[in-house]
Amino acid sequence: MKVKFYKFRALLVLVIIRMLGKIFFVEIPPILSVAALIKRDEKFLFLNYSYMKGYGLPGGLVSTNENLEQALEREVKEEAGLEIVTSTFFTSTTSIFYGLPTISIVFYVDVKGEEIASEEGALQWLKIEDVKGKMAYESAEIAVQKI
Repeated sequence: MKVKFYKFRALLVLVIIRMLGKIFFVEIPPILSVAALIKRDEKFLFLNYSYMKGYGLPGGLVSTNENLEQALEREVKEEAGLEIVTSTFFTSTTSIFYGLPTISIVFYVDVKGEEIASEEGALQWLKIEDVKGKMAYESAEIAVQKI
């Protein structure tokens, strides 16, 4: 229930920002997020979301006063219980999310520890071909297509 309320609240804020931008004819800057590609053998770690249909990569929005690496570390820990050892830039994607522009920075990530599921969703190790066309967010779908 906590995740669903959190996601609803975030979505409500995004809708309000979009409406205000249209009312005042203001261009809204892109929302910045990070995502992790965590690979083991020939499979990658995905979240099967609990609050929406589809898969996602561990990651999320960059918070105020965070750099990309800090946001990536926080999100991977929160969503998968894993600690980042190294991260390497893979790609950036742009998309529209509820009428707002987004930029997602995707990293290849080496991790340590045992994965622990969160309220975000069930963790699953899957091959790329198993999730193509099944990603919840357009930015994640674009990243998966680039692999």
